[in-house]
Amino acid sequence: MAQLLHDDPATRQAYLPIWFPEDTGAVEGQRVPCSLGYHFMIRRGKLHITYLIRAVDFMRHFRDDVYMAMRLAQWMVVAANVPMRLSVGNLTMHTMSMHCFEGDLPALGRLVEGIAQKSSQRLMGAMR
Repeated sequence: MAQLLHDDPATRQAYLPIWFPEDTGAVEGQRVPCSLGYHFMIRRGKLHITYLIRAVDFMRHFRDDVYMAMRLAQWMVVAANVPMRLSVGNLTMHTMSMHCFEGDLPALGRLVEGIAQKSSQRLMGAMR
């Protein structure tokens, strides 16, 4: 993938598949990857990454998936070695099923309350 971007920084074909058609034949209960793949596109000196994922557990895996996608983008910026100054651009993540298990709902509620409190404090501070 890095070589493809190096050879043609304007390519629209830089897609790294994670889930292959043969993975759908998991008839013995094997786990199949949640990540489908990553698309890389260089535009205006930035490497943008689109991450396709079929399912993600919000409480356990979402942060790690976002972190790893951004680390991959950082690695690709260096590995592509394109003849221009390149930085990491946007992460766009398409998720078909973002879910939270019932047992995690209390923790999710606390997370939402904490975010609401911080937002309220910022708003009040901005109004002063």
